[in-house]
Amino acid sequence: MKHYTILILLAGFAFGATACGDDDDSDAGTDADTDTDTDGDTDTDTDSDTDSDTDSDTDSDSDTDSDTDSDTDADDGIGSACECVDPGCAQGGVPKPTGGTIVGCEGVPSETGALLACLRSYSGMLANHMWFANGYCSLMSTSCTGDPDVCALAEFGDYAANTSCPSGHVQIRGEEDVSTMLGDAVVLSRVCAPVCNDDSDCRVGENDPVWSETTQYKCILDKDPIKFCYDPRNLGAPADYEVEEF
Repeated sequence: MKHYTILILLAGFAFGATACGDDDDSDAGTDADTDTDTDGDTDTDTDSDTDSDTDSDTDSDSDTDSDTDSDTDADDGIGSACECVDPGCAQGGVPKPTGGTIVGCEGVPSETGALLACLRSYSGMLANHMWFANGYCSLMSTSCTGDPDVCALAEFGDYAANTSCPSGHVQIRGEEDVSTMLGDAVVLSRVCAPVCNDDSDCRVGENDPVWSETTQYKCILDKDPIKFCYDPRNLGAPADYEVEEF
């Protein structure tokens, strides 16, 4: 399975509530009291008490709370288009999947052992040919045994710790023998891809400017009932890789 690139060179590789209350309390009272004593004394006591209590309480509370919750957009998650924008993105013209500054994969979550990757097409003679039209966001790790110079360039992430992918995705696991001018090695790779129902979920119909052709992204059924979006030319025969859904 081809999920990595190796240069065949000696020189390396982001409540609004408005409450308004008016409380008017008006209390007016008049008390007149006349007392007459039996001793013939007339005591006239006039108590005029006027209590005018007007309580006008106006509570105007105008709160404007704008809470915007922007959920992760599927358009910048695993399987979405991406690009790399600085010199660290490639070496000798060969894309480095986990190198440089990756743009377009901001919605990809982290995963133990894996590195953020922007897989890209390559049609040259210095590395394995790759078909990832307009870039493909993923999470990836590799492990390598064999020539130390080859493995120093081909190995990244923590392959042993990278045992899963985010929910709603699959992990594709493969192995490939690699022969270069530096020496020979065996590279193991793990990469995440989104699950799908049919081809319409998989960015069909895009043009690949590297190959000057229409992409072959599709909903791959090789591991039925597990289905995932990928370009099958990057996989080899079904027997060459394993897929686990999460």
